[in-house]
Amino acid sequence: MTDEQGTTTEPITEPTTEPKNEQPRSDKKWKILAGILAVLLILCGTWIIWGGVPFFPAAAPNDGGSSSQGGGLVIDPNAGEYVKPERAPGVTIPGFGSMTIPANTKELKGINLYNPIENEGWYYLTFKICLLDKNEEVSEVLYASQLVPPGQYLQDITISRGLPAGTYDAVMQIQPYRIADKSSTNNADLRMTIIAK
Repeated sequence: MTDEQGTTTEPITEPTTEPKNEQPRSDKKWKILAGILAVLLILCGTWIIWGGVPFFPAAAPNDGGSSSQGGGLVIDPNAGEYVKPERAPGVTIPGFGSMTIPANTKELKGINLYNPIENEGWYYLTFKICLLDKNEEVSEVLYASQLVPPGQYLQDITISRGLPAGTYDAVMQIQPYRIADKSSTNNADLRMTIIAK
């Protein structure tokens, strides 16, 4: 607009009461700080995941728990890779259908009570030769061995008494023992015939 003197003047506007879109400066600062913090957290997390910083401190040497660093916690020296245990195989038992021995003799040669090599690393065997009565019960123990390692034989044995000539009902009791701790496992009672002649 121009007035009478020829000067240009702008119209005077009244201040409006409408809110402006500008936010206070303190809110902007907090949003900027929160954004920077989020970026830093993302960067730190990425660095840790890719091996920049381990999650746990290195273990102190095992000194029996007396270490003052790390609250006394140490990695057990016996810790290692998991090794799946082998399952123990079944015991291999030799068969004895009959045994021929000299009559009236306690010293027996060439008997060949043996622990099969298949039991190697797993089982010892013991052998007990027993006579049976008419009720099929053990009436007398003729011989009882000590532990026989796998792959080994008892060829010459001494029984408790010589048997007169004849045929005898008997049982061979075979008891396996675990080699690791000499604990017994399931035994086998094998019916047999002893022929003394």
